[in-house]
Amino acid sequence: MTMAPTGDTPPSGDEYDHRERSRVPEASWRDLAGWYPWITPVLGLLVVAAGINVFAELAEQVYEHGAILGLDRRLLELVAELRTPAVVAAFNVITYLGEGAVVFSLAVISAGWLGMTTRRWGEPLLLLLTSVGTALTVFLIKLTIARPRPIPAPNAATEDSFAFPSGHSAHSAAVYLMLAILLFGLLRSRWSRLGIVGLGVLLVLVTGFSRLVLGVHSPSDIVAGWILGAVFTIGLVSLHSLSSRLAPIRTRLVERAKRGAAGTDRNSTATNRRTEG
Repeated sequence: MTMAPTGDTPPSGDEYDHRERSRVPEASWRDLAGWYPWITPVLGLLVVAAGINVFAELAEQVYEHGAILGLDRRLLELVAELRTPAVVAAFNVITYLGEGAVVFSLAVISAGWLGMTTRRWGEPLLLLLTSVGTALTVFLIKLTIARPRPIPAPNAATEDSFAFPSGHSAHSAAVYLMLAILLFGLLRSRWSRLGIVGLGVLLVLVTGFSRLVLGVHSPSDIVAGWILGAVFTIGLVSLHSLSSRLAPIRTRLVERAKRGAAGTDRNSTATNRRTEG
């Protein structure tokens, strides 16, 4: 006897697989990073490579007197319209947020506090390396490029060093961003994490803008300083994180080498005994 059709046909193989896959929740980027923890530091190193390339392009433009110099002049003319005596006086104070002695002192104090709080000294050492390394790199690049400074604003502090890149911008970007990253790992509240990252970025931007308002740097100097400081910080954090992620692999390789050496010693001892016998 033939059954009457009901209108419901069983799903084909492809339709069944599609329905099964649709029931599985999609994995997030956080899930991917959790299963493959080396992805995040590798992406960080790719960002560092891109940042170095952009910095090199800027440095080449400045060194060879390229089109970037014309853009710098136009932007400085626009900023000059904001320079009232009150604004200049305010930014003469704000600019100390990027002063080398101030930023380095903050790095030392923060590193000591972090070390005593967490009982770990790897991360605080990163903060000190960021400060010292950025300052040294800026010094060497300034001597190489030897770019003169623009005419400063009236009543602004004069600077007698070379201009490219901005040391205030680079130092503040490196240390404030590194400090924000380290504190981000200690904080548990989402809003406190967002707050500390936002504060770090704000300090970096305000410090760089102060150098532009005071007229002691061109815009390309400041952008190059930001890139250099961020590259230094992201690079050190990525290398430190990658080293931590590879620790289990290093341990397994060392243990395998030890077992191989122990087996070789046992075989050598047994061979010597047979020879003596």
